[in-house]
Amino acid sequence: MTGDKSSDERRWSLVHLLAEPTRRRIYDAVRGNRATMSRDEVAAACEISRRLAAFHLDLLAEAGLLEVTYARPAGRTGPGAGRPAKRYGAVDVDLEVSVPPRRYDIPARILARAIQEAPQGDARAAVVPVAADEGETIGRMRRSGNRRMSATDTLDVAGDILADLGYEPERATPSCVRLRNCPFHAVVDVAPLLVCGVNEAFLTGLLGGLGGHRSVTAALDGEAPDCCVTIARR
Repeated sequence: MTGDKSSDERRWSLVHLLAEPTRRRIYDAVRGNRATMSRDEVAAACEISRRLAAFHLDLLAEAGLLEVTYARPAGRTGPGAGRPAKRYGAVDVDLEVSVPPRRYDIPARILARAIQEAPQGDARAAVVPVAADEGETIGRMRRSGNRRMSATDTLDVAGDILADLGYEPERATPSCVRLRNCPFHAVVDVAPLLVCGVNEAFLTGLLGGLGGHRSVTAALDGEAPDCCVTIARR
């Protein structure tokens, strides 16, 4: 569930790649075709030259948006059939870019788990511990061995993780990180008390999994338009 600067850069590079009209038309043609396509088939479908089709197809393949296989034309076998030709097929890629960043996959995963694990169907009772567990998992993934962390180190590392998750953290004071963006903005509008409680539990779990200084905690004391939670030494 975590993101990082390199993955953000990759998403933006893919968006830039698909922004070129001819390349996007080629990509849509391959995605819309159930079978793989040759350069000649793509050129015919998009009404462009084979050379131009090959250029864009190879760029899309290098970016990981298409996969390349090799096959001889149907009906041709044996020594005189010629070399297998390149064929292109679409790759399943989830590509979403938003400004500011939104991470609706996080509350969706938490709520799905809560519904599945809820005792007697009471998802509200299960959602907070599930949110804490999801946050703790992310914190453990970014934990640096058994090294003891100071409060300052904890705020620094937590800030890096929160930036990756789209919270746009800002060091308001030496002892407080304010979160300038709510990655769950649209969901908060639907159920603010529920989602803000989930957010607090998620970030509390993240700090616990990180193994940082115990004086650094998450609390529901943010001010609009910032996120409802701050991370601070308390």
